[in-house]
Amino acid sequence: MAEQSIWKRGMTVGLIGAVTVAIWFFVIDVALGRPLFTPAVLGSALLFGVRDLAQVEVGAGTVLGYSVIHILGFGVLGMIVVGLVTRARSRPNFLLALLLIFVVWQALFFGLLAIAAEFLLGALAWWSVAIGNLLAATTMGFYLWKGDPDLQEAVRSFPFE
Repeated sequence: MAEQSIWKRGMTVGLIGAVTVAIWFFVIDVALGRPLFTPAVLGSALLFGVRDLAQVEVGAGTVLGYSVIHILGFGVLGMIVVGLVTRARSRPNFLLALLLIFVVWQALFFGLLAIAAEFLLGALAWWSVAIGNLLAATTMGFYLWKGDPDLQEAVRSFPFE
């Protein structure tokens, strides 16, 4: 029962993060006059091995294909975060692990870009990725915090020393 709850909550939390990032980049792409460019670039690199921005085409298949990968990745992240939050009810110092996961997630994303698709580092401004991930972490954390009174009480009563 607890595993199912972690799975369901994790997928919900992951979906919240994925949608937050998708909206952020959609807004940026529209502001720059290139709607859906970011998922098209990432999808082209991941799904088709494109190595040059000139080869990127914004198409439904590429954007939808990348969106599936994006949602699944955030779903896994959401399950990890929910597992740690569940542990933090009895040991609030586990919340530090969430901060570390955020830092590692940032490093992992930029590292994968540098290894798999170096040309994307020029197409995606580092600050936009960092802000998008920070927004996702904030919305995910807000959802978990507001929906978990046991966690709130554990944090309030924990003697952080």
